[in-house]
Amino acid sequence: MKTKMKFTKRFFSVLFIAGLMMACSKDGQDGAVGPQGAQGEQGAAGAQGEQGNTGTANVISSDWIPMNFISPGAQQSNVMWLDTFSSKELNPATDVVLVYGQRDTDGDNNGVYPLPFILATQDEYYGYGLFGAKPSGTGIQVRVNSLDGGVNLFTFFTEYRYVIIPGGNPASSKSSVDYTKMTYEEIAELFNIKD
Repeated sequence: MKTKMKFTKRFFSVLFIAGLMMACSKDGQDGAVGPQGAQGEQGAAGAQGEQGNTGTANVISSDWIPMNFISPGAQQSNVMWLDTFSSKELNPATDVVLVYGQRDTDGDNNGVYPLPFILATQDEYYGYGLFGAKPSGTGIQVRVNSLDGGVNLFTFFTEYRYVIIPGGNPASSKSSVDYTKMTYEEIAELFNIKD
């Protein structure tokens, strides 16, 4: 009888374990989705990034334009037109206009000077201005004057070039870069202007 009892006990133990294994192998139904947890704490804000470089896509620069004043020969003052722009191309209220004169120095930039420029040894003033042009638009002119009332040829510069930086703040704005304080080399590098 002991053997029969042992056998019955083992039989039911094996049957019980097999039943548990079968019960564990079946997937049950998913329970209901619980409520969403609270929002976690925000991390600290990162540091402000550095100001990016000024874009160059809309910067306009001319080639070097040979000296060609309106009045030939020695004069007390003279004018040379560089170019004329529509109001869509040049906005004098917001765009920065720079003009440079270049001496004939075999192509190096040491002979490039920003206008206005005074050549004291010859009593010559080299400047530029923006002037209304017909029918509507703005013209850029190089204007030269004798400082002592005499007549001169104004041949210190052999070529002129302009650079227009559109959409910028006027150079006098405290929040903007003052391009007029930069050298020609710095402007050329900043805006990828080739000679």
